[in-house]
Amino acid sequence: MNTSQPAYCLERRHELRQSTTKKRPFVVNVLFLTTLSLYVLRGTAVATYLVVEDDPVVSKILKHIIRQSLGDHVVYASTLQDALYLLKQHRQTLAAALVDVCLPDAPNGEAVDAIVTAGVPCVVLTASNNEETRQRFLQSGIADYVTKDGRYWYLYAVKMLERLERNHLFPVLVVDDSKVCRNTMIRMLETHRYPIIEASSAEEALEHLGENPEIRIMVVEHELPGMNGLELVQMVRYKYSGRPIGIIAISGVNCGREQLTVDFIKSGADDFLPKPFDHQEFTCRITNSTLATEAFIQLQEQASKDYLTGMFNRRYFSKEADERLDKYNNVKNSMALLDIDFFKKTNDEFGHQAGDIVLKTLSAELLQTFSQLLSARVGGEEFAILMPGINSSRASALMDGFRRHIEGLLIDVEDGDLLRITVSIGICTTSGGSAEQMFSVADECLYRAKLSGRNKVVSVDDD
Repeated sequence: MNTSQPAYCLERRHELRQSTTKKRPFVVNVLFLTTLSLYVLRGTAVATYLVVEDDPVVSKILKHIIRQSLGDHVVYASTLQDALYLLKQHRQTLAAALVDVCLPDAPNGEAVDAIVTAGVPCVVLTASNNEETRQRFLQSGIADYVTKDGRYWYLYAVKMLERLERNHLFPVLVVDDSKVCRNTMIRMLETHRYPIIEASSAEEALEHLGENPEIRIMVVEHELPGMNGLELVQMVRYKYSGRPIGIIAISGVNCGREQLTVDFIKSGADDFLPKPFDHQEFTCRITNSTLATEAFIQLQEQASKDYLTGMFNRRYFSKEADERLDKYNNVKNSMALLDIDFFKKTNDEFGHQAGDIVLKTLSAELLQTFSQLLSARVGGEEFAILMPGINSSRASALMDGFRRHIEGLLIDVEDGDLLRITVSIGICTTSGGSAEQMFSVADECLYRAKLSGRNKVVSVDDD
């Protein structure tokens, strides 16, 4: 059991001026420092979008739509010369470009060619509905060809810009025994900036799925050596039932195609596309599957995470903790419950907005410090951390280091107020038992820490 100074302290900004100028020693054990070192903050450049359009009316419409969806990270050009300058200036951050075909100094799509050559994903927005022009640019490597037939298509074009910037989050597994067919689909997917993994058989595809849980889209040919595409889809849906994977089945079989389509959909495919298919048809199906998969992932996150802090909730924590504990069945495991001391007083004296800031600050510290562990917000001001493979003494040292770290923080809750908070922590260590059983014991330890003065760590080892 570890004890420290009084549990709760609220101080106004002017009262802290003198104390905050003094260097406060941050004493912490080696394990705590090791955990802190695992967290690395990586700065990332903000994505920039390039819009090349010479019509002032169209530009005004696009700026209005873009401001609502993409924000202010957009640069505009009305000539090829301006576009080349912006392309050079923002080359490191350009995510995608929306380009008109006909410009005053580039009437034949020279701007499009320049941007594609530079390797920037490009969406063409043009008044030309000429099929020859469309095919020429699609073959040159643009992502999409959109005509100016109404405001809907402006909205669609802007959404495609955003989609091109996000597609790198959705790796695609292409499964086809024909190298030529795989290469054709890969070229189409590359124009939309999807990461691509390829397989020539169902067995190879299953290996990739096992090794790459981040795969989000599958394109599956029916006629495969060994296990066919239909059997592969059934296996994937059975083996990875909880994994968000959009599946598009393809086939060049003409006889019985209607029933094959039905069988694929019943087996879990989201779409079916007969060969041969058009470039735009293929990429549209891929985009729709990506959008559906993304929406499913967002629903999963909403169901498993706390809306205020972004941490996992108790339901997810309990389920995931049991799965992790199964892997550490014969070793010591620890679980900590952490509670903010006198949190109600914070809300009463400073308001619920200040309380929310405190909760979000503590959550950020937990996620940063214990990034390699499972943590969650399991109640109003109560948090849980699972420490598999960590014994009682190490768990107590780690949590006491964190307790002292929190005690030393100053939290700016706006309106000129700074708060200090403390936390009480209960720890259960055992070599058996479920997550719920550990949770119950840790809760009892937390209660004892509260009764004995707060701002303490109390632990119990089943040995």
